[in-house]
Amino acid sequence: MLLDDSRFPLVFLREHEEEGSSLEEVLGRNSQLEVLLDKQTPFVLIAAHSAHDHDDETPEERKAKALFFKRIKDRMKRYCLGLIVIEGHSPMNSVVRIAATTASKALGFSVQFAANEETAAAKGLALLEKNAA
Repeated sequence: MLLDDSRFPLVFLREHEEEGSSLEEVLGRNSQLEVLLDKQTPFVLIAAHSAHDHDDETPEERKAKALFFKRIKDRMKRYCLGLIVIEGHSPMNSVVRIAATTASKALGFSVQFAANEETAAAKGLALLEKNAA
């Protein structure tokens, strides 16, 4: 995973071009997400998501992610205004949507869904405008 902040405050979670990007690179201390949070500026995350994105995660990786998000939870609540998930051609099923809604409450920001990147960016800009008002 790669954080593309070239359109900041819209931040895109993109597939890493090289296979095998380390979990530490993405979620460790001084990771891309930590650097983003250090800006102390509101932003919106936009991510394309496949139903099978996490199928190959080990229990250790899941635990590391959970601990990482627990550690940054307060800063995420403060600066991340929302996560827009790009569904593409296959909309998320209701179970995934319910899980996303539950996770959003725990993380402190909304999770929305969009059909494509253009719609996701428009939703992200709306979240930013609402926050600025």
